Amino acid sequence: MNVRSSAAVRTSARSMSVGPAFLNALHATPGYVKALARALLNRRTVRNLEKLSDHHLADIGLTRDDLRHGKSMPFTIDPTIELARRARRNSYF
Repeated sequence: MNVRSSAAVRTSARSMSVGPAFLNALHATPGYVKALARALLNRRTVRNLEKLSDHHLADIGLTRDDLRHGKSMPFTIDPTIELARRARRNSYF
């Protein structure tokens, strides 16, 4: 094994060990921190939904107005919960 490949092995082994350590730290965090982290990640999901066409949004039961409403919710609230509620409501029409 040459120097370059042994360095790659050490680097990949080190990055693999970060995953379980991160998951353990996440499990040890209080519930409100997890909820805030999830809300922030789901806000990114809403931004990705904005990239969809109106036709694709209609397929999942949402409108542009629904996305605007979800984004207008308080920063600490997960907007995808409200979007899911609106998608269910829209599917009845």
